[in-house]
Amino acid sequence: MEHRFKKNWRWHEFNFDNVEEIQQLIADTPVYNHWSKHITERKTNFLHVNKKDETGSVLYGSLVYYQNPYNQNDYKWFHFFVSTSYFVTVGFDLSLLNRTNRETMYKEMDQCHSAQEGFFVLVGELLNNFLDGIDKFEYKLTKMRRDVQENNRTYLLDKIYDLRHELLNWNDLAIPVEELKLAAEEAFLDDITQATEYRRTCVRIERTFRLIQHYRQDIDTLLNLEEVLSSHRGNEIMKTLTVFTVIFTPAMVLGAIWGMNFKYMPELHLKYGYLYSLLIIGFSTVAVYIWLRMKGWTGDLLQKRKNIDRGKIR
Repeated sequence: MEHRFKKNWRWHEFNFDNVEEIQQLIADTPVYNHWSKHITERKTNFLHVNKKDETGSVLYGSLVYYQNPYNQNDYKWFHFFVSTSYFVTVGFDLSLLNRTNRETMYKEMDQCHSAQEGFFVLVGELLNNFLDGIDKFEYKLTKMRRDVQENNRTYLLDKIYDLRHELLNWNDLAIPVEELKLAAEEAFLDDITQATEYRRTCVRIERTFRLIQHYRQDIDTLLNLEEVLSSHRGNEIMKTLTVFTVIFTPAMVLGAIWGMNFKYMPELHLKYGYLYSLLIIGFSTVAVYIWLRMKGWTGDLLQKRKNIDRGKIR
């Protein structure tokens, strides 16, 4: 499909099954053989700059513009070829960009003075889609912060790592776009750097990376906090188990002694032996607890749990 614009430049939009039409379009371009081979073989990010010659500077390659963070085999890519008078896209599915309206985008392209500037209108729409996805990510991150604050549980650590992986996915999608911006400057120099839509797209790239950096810091903070809490929780558990073990050690020792089955044991015939044993066990247990409390080794285990339950910790 060919789109013509007011400033006498064109956008040729193809699917992957239109290879013959593409051949007819740019067969006279010196870099065509390299790019045509690239179309049929590459399914990953790729970028090449052909510096100015008799046909003018061109920029071509491919760009992954969708990636499922939970399935690395689920991704979308498209190929592009950009010159001054036209640009070509192969396999770009505009329907995946939920915010983009074709008519509005065509009107923006109509204001562009060259094909390379019009191409960056398309790149800008792609970045809008990234920003929408990052906004949804922000909602998940905000919810996670509340969960960590209000209802900290061990499973939250896995969820934080999932969010970190999702953010890395957005970062991996944005990095090739930034490289594309630099490659365009290399190819077209002042012809592109002074273009309005290019500059607008550059601002969107900066916005994207600033948000990613900000959220990366938030996730690192959450991870550090969760690791500290997990370590503290483990220490509290070990401390509690140790305290209970020490407190009931006298009862276990005395129970072990009086649980023996020797024929001759001096306490077997005591009339009040059972009562005495209960009193000794109770007294020794209380004595050990008081001793631990006086030493300050029990800490505030019970008090902390009570305060949390009553909502006193702020």
